[in-house]
Amino acid sequence: MTLVELMVAISLLALIMSGLALSIGVDYKAVALARSRQVAENVANQQLEQLRDVDYSTLALKSAPAPSGDSTDPDFYVSADGLTYNVTGTAAGPNEALIVQNGIGPIDHTDTPLTTTIGTTQVDIYRYVTWVDDPSIAGVQNLKRLSVVVKYVNVPTVGGSKLLRESVVLTNGTVVLPDNASTTTSSTSTTTTTSSTTTTTTTPAVGLCGSFSTSGSSGASVGYTASTTVTITMALTSCPGTVLAAFSNNGGGTWSADVTYSSSSPNLAWTLSPTDGTKTISGRVRNGSSGSWTSLVDKSIILDTTVPTTPASISRTVSCSGSTRTTNLTWSAATDTYLVGYHVYTSSDGTVWVLQSTTSALTTSTTSSKVSTTYYRVKAYDAAGNESSATTTIALSKNQCA
Repeated sequence: MTLVELMVAISLLALIMSGLALSIGVDYKAVALARSRQVAENVANQQLEQLRDVDYSTLALKSAPAPSGDSTDPDFYVSADGLTYNVTGTAAGPNEALIVQNGIGPIDHTDTPLTTTIGTTQVDIYRYVTWVDDPSIAGVQNLKRLSVVVKYVNVPTVGGSKLLRESVVLTNGTVVLPDNASTTTSSTSTTTTTSSTTTTTTTPAVGLCGSFSTSGSSGASVGYTASTTVTITMALTSCPGTVLAAFSNNGGGTWSADVTYSSSSPNLAWTLSPTDGTKTISGRVRNGSSGSWTSLVDKSIILDTTVPTTPASISRTVSCSGSTRTTNLTWSAATDTYLVGYHVYTSSDGTVWVLQSTTSALTTSTTSSKVSTTYYRVKAYDAAGNESSATTTIALSKNQCA
């Protein structure tokens, strides 16, 4: 009996030790994943703090992120045409327009190399800059959002990667955020929202009292203009007394006449020198006509009056299913220094044209009723809003399915 009891006791002890080992393994993995998440949060916060120092008027990506078909890739949430980004990674969105200045924007979408190892955690950092249209603020493109997504994995646990998102909404100092404005931090499993009632700005006071920004012609991306006439927006509410401002196209060689600043009318139409290229505008302010001038930080904008070349050819394939017709259009590439993409237009009569879609690719697919006549054509466009001449017209007659 003693020998039997001893064997039973050894068996029970082995079972207990096996369970304890499994429990320790699970606890270790949980602790390791928690530490990795903390590393990802620290990286995201550090990135946002660094990006806050970028001047608001130049805040843009250096290149457009390419959409990904991998659901574990943060770029999975970039739209197929590369123009918008789902900032929460959920079906509810929102999908916000990306702000990109090709080759000029100060913010890299990713680093090279992409992966960085911190202790036992590997992190990939993705950055996005988008427009925010706040319904409580008049107009569109009211604010800019900086988003940092960290893809992280704890190497020893050999588990799947996770995503952590953090973002902050920024203003140019002339827009006050409503009380319900917020910045959002989220991961694949939790969402934390922190409310703020203060204005966040990346435009620091220059000298004693203010700054200015520039915007281009209608349809132009931030930092570009197709017209020599641009808009200067002054933010000088902190300047004392009667504020006089002046501006220059040649680094202060010659200055404009003094402009009296008004917070209710801060915009000024400004004419650039006519040749294409980067234009630098200098500004200065003073308190009354007897005051001393204080320099403002220069602002730059690219003047581009050159129209992209016309896509040289356009072709189509057509198929029908029931009452609908699917048309696949393909065209050749246009050329332009600041080429962004292509506008696809449709018409029911070949005379009145409507913008149907925008894409950076050389192909698009549309679905329409097969019982109507439809015309298609494509134009290239650039960052300044210049549009090329149209391709030849593709005409599909009623019930045409081949």
